[in-house]
Amino acid sequence: MKKRFFIFALIALFILSGCGREGPGDSPETAENIGRGDTVFRFEVTDDTETVTAWDVRTDETTVGAALSEVGLIKGEVHSEFGLFVTEVNGMKLEGNTYWALYIDGEYATLGVDSINIESGVTYAYVHTPF
Repeated sequence: MKKRFFIFALIALFILSGCGREGPGDSPETAENIGRGDTVFRFEVTDDTETVTAWDVRTDETTVGAALSEVGLIKGEVHSEFGLFVTEVNGMKLEGNTYWALYIDGEYATLGVDSINIESGVTYAYVHTPF
């Protein structure tokens, strides 16, 4: 009886471990170093095929948007009252009914990328997302 319960518990744990995850997909263990500066943060991109690419961004900029623009990982249009509207991430442009969802340590960001102050050791991510 104990053996069956143990097996059942392992199966349930395995199944539930993939449920309820929010934000970007699994983080790659390695990342390319990019940029120059004293502050380092992880930046990840999940594309439309759910492939995750990561960089350790080095910068002296103060905001995530400025740092990512500086190293050429994001491009967009500035809308004065709303800040930067990101249209391209890692060379990928938006198509159809999609947008780039921004996450901070796996949590959906409530600010625009150019309003987020960099915190060393934090992971920022863009995920290609359908509306």
